[in-house]
Amino acid sequence: MTVSDDAATPDSPHPLERVLSSLDDRLAALDERARHREAVIDRLHSENRELRAAQDRTLFDPVVADLIRMHDQLAREAGGLRGRGEERLAELMAGFADDALLALERLGVEPVGAGVGDPFRADLHLPLSTVDDPDPARDGTVAEVAAPGFRDAVTGRVRRRVHARFFRHVGPADPAGSAPPGKGT
Repeated sequence: MTVSDDAATPDSPHPLERVLSSLDDRLAALDERARHREAVIDRLHSENRELRAAQDRTLFDPVVADLIRMHDQLAREAGGLRGRGEERLAELMAGFADDALLALERLGVEPVGAGVGDPFRADLHLPLSTVDDPDPARDGTVAEVAAPGFRDAVTGRVRRRVHARFFRHVGPADPAGSAPPGKGT
């Protein structure tokens, strides 16, 4: 009995097995390419969505600036009306100021406040003036908030800093004619 050349030996795979193995390798490579392509498409889709969202926020920048200004004017007017004893009109103006805040929140802008005694932060506070205070522990802290700040709720970027007055330490007055220690003649 003779062995034909086409017959498989125990050491060599059958030609059909070689073809199937080659097809498996090709399918695995194609599958890997498809997964990579899907990952690239997903990344590009995500970047596109982020760019469109940023573009939408930029598109509304003038509206946001005007709503912030309107809120400030309405809140200031409400305070002035309260000072003159016109509570009914003051409540109406305060309601309109709240409506401006709601419109800002729908545009993705949130108000930022500060409390009395909060330390100064250059990225968050805009100092309007100082208030003299003999307590050194309160130096550089918020004395009074004049207007809230606003920040983008998505990016966290401060759109407008909190307008505030800050405490400034003022030591006790020196008696007239006394020189500071160590500076005598």
